Amino acid sequence: MKKVVLTMKEEERYRVIKAVVNGKTSVQRAAVKLKRSERTIYRLIKLYKQQGKDGFIHGNAGREPANKRNAQLERRIIHLYTNKYAGFNIAHFHEFLTTAEQIAISESSLRLLFRHHHILSPKAHKATKRRVKRELKEKEKKAKLLSKRDEATLSAIEVVENIKAHPERPRKHYSGEQVQMDASWEYWFGTQKTTLHAAIDDQSGNVVGGYFAKQETLSGYYHVFAQVLRDYGAPAEFLTDRRTVFNSNKKEGSPSTENPLTRFGYACQTLGTELSVTSIPQAKGRIERLLETFQDRLTSELRLHNITTIADANRFLVGFIKRYNDRFASTIKSSMSVFDKQLTPKEIDNILIIANERSIGHGHCVRFDNKRYLPHRNGELVYLPPHTKVLVIKSFTGRLYMTTDDDQVYDLFCVPKEQFMSAKFDLTPAAAPTPKRTKKIPAITHPWRRANYRDYLDSLGINSTRVKQLVAERYPYKNSQAIQV
Repeated sequence: MKKVVLTMKEEERYRVIKAVVNGKTSVQRAAVKLKRSERTIYRLIKLYKQQGKDGFIHGNAGREPANKRNAQLERRIIHLYTNKYAGFNIAHFHEFLTTAEQIAISESSLRLLFRHHHILSPKAHKATKRRVKRELKEKEKKAKLLSKRDEATLSAIEVVENIKAHPERPRKHYSGEQVQMDASWEYWFGTQKTTLHAAIDDQSGNVVGGYFAKQETLSGYYHVFAQVLRDYGAPAEFLTDRRTVFNSNKKEGSPSTENPLTRFGYACQTLGTELSVTSIPQAKGRIERLLETFQDRLTSELRLHNITTIADANRFLVGFIKRYNDRFASTIKSSMSVFDKQLTPKEIDNILIIANERSIGHGHCVRFDNKRYLPHRNGELVYLPPHTKVLVIKSFTGRLYMTTDDDQVYDLFCVPKEQFMSAKFDLTPAAAPTPKRTKKIPAITHPWRRANYRDYLDSLGINSTRVKQLVAERYPYKNSQAIQV
């Protein structure tokens, strides 16, 4: 005989209804005791008479919930997180799990699954680490043995230092009112450290520029500056740290203190953008927090896509920034923006320059980057007196030109150290052979292929009316005269 097991509530309901059927209590008293209506009591009496004790068992008893995930799916999720997406935080992993892996699961359910299996996120709080450590210690004490994954988790948990608290400050009122800029030298990809230059709008949280380079240089910041000018316009203020790129360290009394601006500062002055510097990281906490987030998310995605070069990383960075802004940043409204008008590439090229003072040598040339250059104007060589002070300017795109005190502008052409070949002793190189004319093959849609296409359709067994229709659609006649196909 099958043993019927009821829960405490079901057992209480059965006992009361049994007493009513046996005449030991009334229907009214049973309704009060069970907190049900008399109609429900009569329904339970009928159920007792038909099924007995089995009628009080809930219909879903012993059934698995319809929304319960099978063990195979859970193992797949854990395998993906510990292998393919190793290093991702849970929120970041959930995005790729939904979009790339096509696995529908809520973020809260994912966190519960990882909590059940003692899987920690790289961004886990210290309280979470303490809880997992305590649970694993208790599990080890009871079972005397931990799985390899649990042992790895336990060994990875380190003592977390107390984070210094810094008060928050309100965001700026307008977009473009302040843009924070900084760089981070980390192992972003590959085995060598590289530098990520980035800029973020304080009000909207939009990442307005990003560029990878080997070192933190003026060129890297210029590339970020160019992105801001091209996509948004000139901001009202840049907030940076006290790098020599932004802040001049020239001492008082030096000959060059007449113009204390750096090259970056000169570009900001030209555009009417204020350049502010600070030595306190918390003062530009928006960009500091962004770089920390990028060290988590961007590094993981670069590793996921097997990116190992700076060129590939910069190409990937464009799409990553767009996805990041769509996910986390606010939309920049034109009515709430103080960004100046967007600049053309030519305007950017003339503003983001590198200028250096030089003197004309005795050979009427000027030295720059260990090379010699001769000034030209309109394609003709210009002879300037030796020791003439000039300003050599290198544009953002690499074009070189020179200016003098009288505001004359000259193009610069490089002078090679030696001739490429000797006219007396080297043989004249043979003329390049005339390339053979390649046979031009008509395109697949060329009208000359009409007959071949018609024969192909006939071979498929298509009726003639449909053949004529398909041929006319693919090879339409330019004139109004219809030609029989």
